[in-house]
Amino acid sequence: MPELPEVETIRRDLDKELRGLTFKSVETTTPKMVRPTPAEFEKALKGQKFLAVARRAKLLIFELEHNKFVVHLRLTGRLLLCKIGDPPDEFQRVVFKLSGRELRFADLRKFGYAKLLKSDDELEKLLAQFGPEPFDDLTKEKFKEILAKSGRRVKDVLMDQEKISGLGNIYANDALWLAKIHPQSKSSKITPKQAGDLYQAIVEILEKSIKLRGASDRPGYRDIYGQKGSYQDHFLTYQKTGKPCPRGDGIIERRNVNGRGTFFCPKCQVLVK
Repeated sequence: MPELPEVETIRRDLDKELRGLTFKSVETTTPKMVRPTPAEFEKALKGQKFLAVARRAKLLIFELEHNKFVVHLRLTGRLLLCKIGDPPDEFQRVVFKLSGRELRFADLRKFGYAKLLKSDDELEKLLAQFGPEPFDDLTKEKFKEILAKSGRRVKDVLMDQEKISGLGNIYANDALWLAKIHPQSKSSKITPKQAGDLYQAIVEILEKSIKLRGASDRPGYRDIYGQKGSYQDHFLTYQKTGKPCPRGDGIIERRNVNGRGTFFCPKCQVLVK
């Protein structure tokens, strides 16, 4: 699933490219991905110019002159900004036709969606589902408080979008390694010093990935131009099972934590019970 760095990369590019373009129509082979219906979506937006593209957690927010819509890429979605007549993506499901361009929504699994918003209140209700996020309202002190109040494993807390939004499996694994914290540590037992280190590690990892335009591991994130990110060339522990720890004193192991592949070094990542 695209995580905060991938979605932020997409947001920045779309905000630059879409401003001033006019929404013309929508075509889809998968109507369930356009809500409430493709016909209602097109009727509401036709003829409006794009003003801005924002983001909250992993959700993209498109602002037009009189309406807004959101896009969630879910597990395998990607948005491609194309010229009219460019070859279609293999998993292309939805095409938003714009003035002189096409924004194509491709999704192997068909779990992603675009949703027309009826009001700002509906947007606020949608965003209320997400917890604070790095680079916005997740301060170091707020982060420490979230960990201290939970008896769950720390990796579970990091990936709970209602607790901390935007973070997913890749960056949770690498941040925990950078902070020297075992992913199965009990969250409430982590010391304030360790929590502060983990907060800084999260910020550092996310900033690095954004600079590298995200991670294109399998099944393959792409930016709006169809290009890969390069953070996958800098993974610290993620998908490194059996490889030497980057600190040189252990071997990376893999376990399932809450159904997700979890990668860590048993030598340098401290298990706090």
